Amino acid sequence: MRKKARFEHLQAAVFSGNWTEATRACDQLLRFGGGFNTTAQRKSRRFLLGLLTQDDALVRNAAALAFRKNKGHWAVSSLLRALLNPANAQHRGTLAYALEKLKCRRHLGDLFTVLFSAAGNNWQVQMHILTVLETQRFTCSPDQRHAIRQQWEHLRPDWNRLNNLDETSATAATALDALLIQSFVDELTGPE
Repeated sequence: MRKKARFEHLQAAVFSGNWTEATRACDQLLRFGGGFNTTAQRKSRRFLLGLLTQDDALVRNAAALAFRKNKGHWAVSSLLRALLNPANAQHRGTLAYALEKLKCRRHLGDLFTVLFSAAGNNWQVQMHILTVLETQRFTCSPDQRHAIRQQWEHLRPDWNRLNNLDETSATAATALDALLIQSFVDELTGPE
């Protein structure tokens, strides 16, 4: 099959509605063109990044998992935009999961924004973002650190209530409570 026909076939497979077929096609598209045909690679990458804006969560998730599996570090900004898109609010866990294996070094502020936006509505996103924050190293400016602390100070009084956490409940010891989040803010943003 010629490259153009193969590319079109893989594109169609992404929208097949079949999870296995879509994930396999995204994985192949990510490696399309090999190391030599940069025009084909760029076209394929643009297509895959565009999938993160699709309404269909299956399509978005298939692309996100391809980025994770193949360490598509260049997709971090697009994944973060998809995570912050209000239309995706109920289908963001896989997008956050994909970030765990990607280099998020320069995106500390965006990661905290995603974490804070998931308060009360997506425990899975919170867990994946905390995993990224715990396992990676970050660079950020003093202004960015200050902005993170300000976001947290605004949200902190309501964090436990938004996440339906009661300090007296049995799960409080393992919950994503305000004290845990405060420890991440303190560790990653340093002193004021």
